[in-house]
Amino acid sequence: MATTNEHLPEDIIVQILYRLPVKPLIRFRCVSKRWSSIVSNPQFAKSQFKFASERKILGPKLLVSTSSQLESLDLQTPSFGDDSSLRKLTCPFKEPGRAVKIVSSCNGMVFVVAHDFHDTSYIWNPSTGLLFKLPYPGFDSKRVGSRPVLPRCGFGYVSATDDYKVVAVGSLGNSTVSVDIFSSKANSWKRIKSQPHFSEEYCIKGRGTFSNEALHWLVDTSTDDKSAIIAFDLVEEKFREMPLHLLKQDEAGCYFFGEMGVVSGGRLCVASNYVDYSYWCEIIQLWVMMEYDVCESWTKLVKLANYNDQLEGFQAPFVYWERSLVMSFVSEGIHMLVRFDHKEEEEEEKLDEVLVRSGDYTLERGDFDMIGYDESLLWLHDYQGAQNPTQA
Repeated sequence: MATTNEHLPEDIIVQILYRLPVKPLIRFRCVSKRWSSIVSNPQFAKSQFKFASERKILGPKLLVSTSSQLESLDLQTPSFGDDSSLRKLTCPFKEPGRAVKIVSSCNGMVFVVAHDFHDTSYIWNPSTGLLFKLPYPGFDSKRVGSRPVLPRCGFGYVSATDDYKVVAVGSLGNSTVSVDIFSSKANSWKRIKSQPHFSEEYCIKGRGTFSNEALHWLVDTSTDDKSAIIAFDLVEEKFREMPLHLLKQDEAGCYFFGEMGVVSGGRLCVASNYVDYSYWCEIIQLWVMMEYDVCESWTKLVKLANYNDQLEGFQAPFVYWERSLVMSFVSEGIHMLVRFDHKEEEEEEKLDEVLVRSGDYTLERGDFDMIGYDESLLWLHDYQGAQNPTQA
């Protein structure tokens, strides 16, 4: 029988556990009280996530919501869309017949909105099942018929104060906006007064994308037909504008889709498309901001040549992870998620696909939503006034 002296030192055990994926770590809590105490420690969750982030060994997933279910798709598997890459999720806020609105992800947690009468919102960790219901913010979404029109929302994290924040941007008319902010530490909402002037020509699109402790939205300006990025700094709680001038003259007519994304290192990226008439095909491109808030650093990341409308009706959002891109298309009346992987270009002067189709996942008809997230053990630990999380 092993004695206590023959056990591995705890610091060695911790170093070994840092290198394991989240799924087995959750199972290992049942090995012993000692291991359960280690894995359940909030500091371990933070250190493990930092370790995995720095070494790029996080478990990237795709969270997909349809009217009937929530599913998690593995982005690392070569068999994208097969049963082996799917995991069905359960949660108490999912109502039959209604897709959950997946707003934003941060540190392995996601901010979701259930379309009930008040559009109740939650912070949820799909990996652990932990769930936190946000207090009622005091405002309702506008509605078109029975369909809610949500404020432009985002979810992010302030490291200096260890505070997760949800931001909802709404219109008050007269070129002014309302900004409601939920703080996990305060466990309450607040409304910011005296917001900076917003041009009445601005049209905020999509949901807030988190990067560099700020939330970002694409905006269109009808006066000069240009696109820009509006950033909301979560630390200073102020807006600023980031220009988006990156197109070549021969790409006139290029259109930016309403959703933004992030790539490795948390860098911002946007998707655009235009028609190349020399080859008569649609070109879909991803651009990445290599240096944050430096307009000149926008660089073309990947391009996809869609010949003869092989895939129709590209719709935002999109998810890009390392060398794979997942987009939503409608092909011959079938709604699907399509994964593309990199390949090398053969000749510089020939238009070749830099990405090749590598897997499909067929969606049921009706509303759907998706977002990329990283597996983590992180949670809203020990925040003043927070409710005890429940297992989903």
